[in-house]
Amino acid sequence: MVTDTSNPAFQLAADFIQYTNRSVFLTGKAGTGKTTFLKYIKEYSLKQLAVVAPTGVAAINAGGVTIHSFFQLPFSPFIPETNTKNYFQGENNNTSPEMMDRHYLLGRIKLNSERRNILNELELLIIDEISMVRADILDSIDTVLRHFRKRHQEPFGGVQLLFIGDIYQLPPVAKQEEWQILSEYYESPYFFSSRVIQAAPPAYIELEKIYRQKDADFIELLNQIRNNCLTNNGYALLHERYRPSFQSADTKEYIMLTTHNEKADLINTQQLSKLPTPLCNFQADIEPDFPEKNYPADVALQLKEGAQVMFIKNDGDKAKRYFNGKIGIIEKIEAGKIFVRCTHEPDLIEVKKHRWEHIRYVHNAQKQQIEEEAAGSFTQYPLRLAWAITIHKSQGLTFEKAIIDAGAAFAPGQVYVALSRCTNLQGIVLHSRITTNSLHTDQRIVHFALSCKTEALPHTLLQSQKLFQQKTICAIFQFEKIADTCSELSHLIAAHQTTFSDNAFGFIQNIGEKMDALIEVSKKFNLQLLQFFQEDVLPETIPALQTRIQQAAVYFDKEIGKLLQFIETSPVSTDSKLQALHYNELMKDLYVQLAQQQYQLQLCSNGFFVDEFLQKKNKFTAPFFSINAYATATENPHKVIPNAGLYKLLKAQRDSLCESKNLPIYMVAGSNSLYEMSQYLPQTLSNLKKISGFGNVKAEQFGMLFLDIIQRYCNEHDLPSKMHQLKEKKERKEKTPKAAKPDTKLISFEMYQSGISISAIAKERQLTTQTIQTHLAHYVEEGQLPVTDFLPEQKLNSLLPLIAEEGIGKGMTPIKQRVNADISFADIRMAIAWKTFLEKQAALPPK
Repeated sequence: MVTDTSNPAFQLAADFIQYTNRSVFLTGKAGTGKTTFLKYIKEYSLKQLAVVAPTGVAAINAGGVTIHSFFQLPFSPFIPETNTKNYFQGENNNTSPEMMDRHYLLGRIKLNSERRNILNELELLIIDEISMVRADILDSIDTVLRHFRKRHQEPFGGVQLLFIGDIYQLPPVAKQEEWQILSEYYESPYFFSSRVIQAAPPAYIELEKIYRQKDADFIELLNQIRNNCLTNNGYALLHERYRPSFQSADTKEYIMLTTHNEKADLINTQQLSKLPTPLCNFQADIEPDFPEKNYPADVALQLKEGAQVMFIKNDGDKAKRYFNGKIGIIEKIEAGKIFVRCTHEPDLIEVKKHRWEHIRYVHNAQKQQIEEEAAGSFTQYPLRLAWAITIHKSQGLTFEKAIIDAGAAFAPGQVYVALSRCTNLQGIVLHSRITTNSLHTDQRIVHFALSCKTEALPHTLLQSQKLFQQKTICAIFQFEKIADTCSELSHLIAAHQTTFSDNAFGFIQNIGEKMDALIEVSKKFNLQLLQFFQEDVLPETIPALQTRIQQAAVYFDKEIGKLLQFIETSPVSTDSKLQALHYNELMKDLYVQLAQQQYQLQLCSNGFFVDEFLQKKNKFTAPFFSINAYATATENPHKVIPNAGLYKLLKAQRDSLCESKNLPIYMVAGSNSLYEMSQYLPQTLSNLKKISGFGNVKAEQFGMLFLDIIQRYCNEHDLPSKMHQLKEKKERKEKTPKAAKPDTKLISFEMYQSGISISAIAKERQLTTQTIQTHLAHYVEEGQLPVTDFLPEQKLNSLLPLIAEEGIGKGMTPIKQRVNADISFADIRMAIAWKTFLEKQAALPPK
């Protein structure tokens, strides 16, 4: 594939995608090369990208996955505001709710670390067949990307979108009962009515050069039908092709395009049964995972010699003997081989099986890149019976001869889709008249298209290129994303400090301080960058800026190198296998993120040039880094163990108990407990209970086994007990101020703000839902959360007078006794919090 250099719109769109971060809506009439553009970008783009489509078949054709599978979206419609109308009737019985809002959506999406990495690495998202994507689905995509990428103020979380499709063709599906609710939030079901597009419109680029049709009169006729402005001359020209009695069996290689599946299937079955030749069955070879709804061809393909068939794939060989939509007749079937003859072609085409792949996107941790992986395959002859096909399934196909039965067209654009599949007017036969009732053009589409065409795209391209270069340069010298990983490590240690070694908090704190120092310098440097960005030229053309970039790249490269060396010395250990895995994963993430940032800085050692940078950026390979914080996996080489021989004996006893009783380490004796026993040499059960991690129960269960080992070791080496030193150590420790524990209410608040439901927070934090509700009620009382997030106005209004009567200080029980059973203690708690907030506000002095 090579860019059509004579097509300026194609080249303009390619420049927007390659050199800017501006989202693009690429549209155009049928046959203008939209699919060619998609394939071109997939092959040549330097960005981390994924391709999605609204249906399984469309996704297979586009070489991507469905929108719902990529984002793990529930199938319920999405409302772009907090639910206050009790749409979530299915929430308690594990069925899909009538509608979902942001909290419901984000609370039910469970992404593993790989899926999160894919979303974070994503730079370009291509949505094919955008005309069929409903507005609310686009807003749900926006919600998911902002949340998981932690870029809440940027449309789509900073991801560039390429929308491909023709909104004059097949529209999105919105059931009447769904649209009745969605219409309260959206002007139309089309993607351009979504909140995110209204706030940040994409660049509108229309491909105008038509490759499918050559006849100027036919092209003009199609334009009239597309825009619902069929003239008398156009009507007359079109209906010269009206022949109601014409049947496909009368003349070979005509295919009927109809509006309903049942009719198309009936025609194909009837015509096949008329043939006297034997019926041959060809079974598809399917390798899991390939969803049934995505099957691109018949699983059991039934054919006969003499059957009219259509190719459903372009020829992959150099000969290019057939294309998607080409029609022919099966001349012979022998020895499992199928031969097709097409009109005006002397040679038979031997049809070979084609392998379609169902892909999934995976994250390559070594390269920090998004890659495609075959999840399953579907292998079958790329043929289908072709006496008839639905207009919907014909989208994207090209026919030389077609019988069109679209008089009963029920959706906007159906007539246009049917007629535009044909290469010429002479190859069309109308089976039913096309009336004005059959032509539907939604005026909201027309208004949107007209409003978009006012933008001066060449000027916009230059400004977008400048902005893209500016953002790319700034990102090279920003470390906030890495700091988030440091913060996660700190939270992990704080939340499970009893299971980690004593040095864990200090080590992670040291990393955090080094990161803070880097961020402080980077902030000052970014302020300098902003001064250079004032110039109205591309940043890569400013010599003084290039000098500063080179100097800064060398400085930060050196500092990151030091930090990487420090991380490699991690002394942290834990007795919890689960927390060790979490710690190891976060440390590896931190190490790779720093190494990747260092790599990008090294690319700028001679300055920043966007083409060179983008080409080399994707060649990053993560350096080897191994870490295991699990206590039994390795001992800390930097920690001097007193009485090391005793420590080994105690550890062997501990490990034996764990294995024989199938107990985790912390249930017997953690490494810190073994360390203290080796150092302080307890001789009695009462002394043993003073050792960290030993209480009455553990001492009774295992104490004598450990004491026996300690007493024998002390007798052999003539060692006295040193328990008095442990007492002195603990007294000193008590005088040392403890590190501040994280605010548990704040953690719940931040999780809720990020879109996690109350029940999910409770499960994650291993707390009750009542505790989480109490945490959030605090922020309602502070005015930081609206009470309507938790309590419908009707309930709130019924509770406020009762609270005023009973008084806030008397508790909830008196109020509960006076209300209906449907009002819970949680409802009362939230109402009291809101009442308290109102009273605080009333007590403030007037401004």
